[in-house]
Amino acid sequence: MEKRNLVSPGMVFIHVGTNDLKTTRNLDFVMGEVYAFGVYSKEEAPNCRFVLNGVLRHRDVSWWRIGTLNDRFDWVANAVGLKFIDLNSLIEDGDFGRDGLNLNGRGKR
Repeated sequence: MEKRNLVSPGMVFIHVGTNDLKTTRNLDFVMGEVYAFGVYSKEEAPNCRFVLNGVLRHRDVSWWRIGTLNDRFDWVANAVGLKFIDLNSLIEDGDFGRDGLNLNGRGKR
């Protein structure tokens, strides 16, 4: 973010990926990193609205783990002053491509 000239954006979406979610042992560490990034973001662009997108479910990580992490991200968002969105309530099993990770056309709609 520091390499971008944000000037004064109205809204920034922060998308949380899942690359390390399966192997990361300590979810508190991940939560701390997102907390620090949220604080930094608000300092860099205080008049901007930030939206934190939660982790989308996929077949190689348990629902429980994704739900637990999204609960923590929701807490972080509230503590820092970000808006949190969990899109898992809007998608269904048929919304994923064959790889089970990425959304297909229907899921993107």
